[in-house]
Amino acid sequence: MTLLRWSFLFLALSSTLFHLSAQTYYRGERTSVTQPSTTQDVLALRLSAEGFFRNDEYASDLVADYTLPGYRLQVDLGYSPKTELPIELRLGLYHQYYWGASRYPAALAYQDLPYWRGDGKDYTRFRVLPFFRASIQPVRGLAILLGHLEGGARHELIAPLYSPELNLTADPETGLQIRYEGKHTQLDTWVDWQSFIFKGDTHPEAFVFGLHARQAFPLSSRSQLELQLQALAHHRGGVLNERADTVHTWLNSALGLAYEHHFLLRERPLTLRSAVYGALYSQRGEHYPLDKGWGIYAETSLRYRRWRTELGYWYGSDFVSVLGTPFVQSLGRAGRTAVHSHHPRYLSWSASYSIIEREHYTLGLSGGVWVHPHSTHSNSSYIEAYLSISPYFGLIKR
Repeated sequence: MTLLRWSFLFLALSSTLFHLSAQTYYRGERTSVTQPSTTQDVLALRLSAEGFFRNDEYASDLVADYTLPGYRLQVDLGYSPKTELPIELRLGLYHQYYWGASRYPAALAYQDLPYWRGDGKDYTRFRVLPFFRASIQPVRGLAILLGHLEGGARHELIAPLYSPELNLTADPETGLQIRYEGKHTQLDTWVDWQSFIFKGDTHPEAFVFGLHARQAFPLSSRSQLELQLQALAHHRGGVLNERADTVHTWLNSALGLAYEHHFLLRERPLTLRSAVYGALYSQRGEHYPLDKGWGIYAETSLRYRRWRTELGYWYGSDFVSVLGTPFVQSLGRAGRTAVHSHHPRYLSWSASYSIIEREHYTLGLSGGVWVHPHSTHSNSSYIEAYLSISPYFGLIKR
C-alpha cells in the first residue's frame, strides 16, 4: 500500500473518531485497592459473573480465527476490619469456561501451557481455581497485594505488549503486586508466578515481571502531558530445571509520551488522548528465531459518555511480543521457529459502546478492524458482546 493510500485511510478513520468514543472494557473501571474504601462492612460477599461472546475473523497466515463463547465467574468472601492501616483478606473460587472448547486460545507464551505448567494430559478446559488476596495500604495511595493481583486490563498496557483479548483467555495473575496512585504519579509493578517446580520435575518454572510507571505534567486545568514506561519480562527455567533447552528469558518494553485534553460537549466530558511509543524486544535462550527487535506504536482515542473509539498504528522490525496482539509479531501461524515478516505493521480502528452501565452490571458491544499489509490477507476484524454482573452483599457492619 502506498504512502498516499495509507495517509488517505488514516484521515478517513481519524474523521470517524469525532463521532464515536467509550469506556474501559473488561470492568477495568472498578475502584482499585489503592483508593479509600467506600463501604463500612467488616465481612462482605462479592460475586463477579462476566459472560462474553467474541468472534475473531483473523488473517489465516498470521493467526487462526476462532470464536470465544464463554464466561468467567468469581465468588469470594472479604474481611476488612477497622485497623490502623487498611487491610483486606478475600477468599473464594474462580471459574472460567468456554462453550464447546477443548483448550484455550491465547498468546505466544500460552501455546505450550500444558508443557511448562506440568499439566500434561491432565490439562482441562474446566478451570476451577482458588481465589486468595491479602492487601494492605501502608500509606494513602499505596497498596501491597499478595495472591490474586489486579491484573489484565487493570495494568493499562498498550496492545503491542499485552493483547486485550487475554482478559478473556488467560488465567488470573497471582503473586506479588505493588500499586501506587498519586495525584500526578502512578506506579504498578508485579510478579505473576505461573509455575514452580520440585526436584525431578520435567517442566520449567515460569513467571512474568511487569512494570507500568506514569508521570503526568499538567499543562492547564484541562490538559496534560504524560511520560510512560512499560515493561514485561518473562522467564522460564529455575535452578532445579532438568531440561536445559527450556531456560528462556524475553523482554518487551516501551517508552511513550502522551497528550490528554478534556473538552465539554453538550455539558458532558469528552476526553481526547494521543500517544506515541518506542518499543524494544530482546531474548536470551534462542527460543524464537529473532533475538532483538524494535517497533513504533501510535494511538489516538476519544471517550464520550458510554462511547469509546481508538485508532492505532504499528510498525515493527524483527519484533516478538510474548503477550502482545498477534499483528505486532514477526512470527505467524506457521509457528515460533519461522519468521513470517521482518517488518510487521498495521493500522487499526476499534470502538465500543456500553449499552447499559450501572454500579453492579454493564452490557456492552465492541468491534474493530486491522489492516496489515505484511499478510497475504490484509484485513482482520472482531466483534464482541459483553455482560458483567457483579453483586455485592454486606454481611457484617463495623
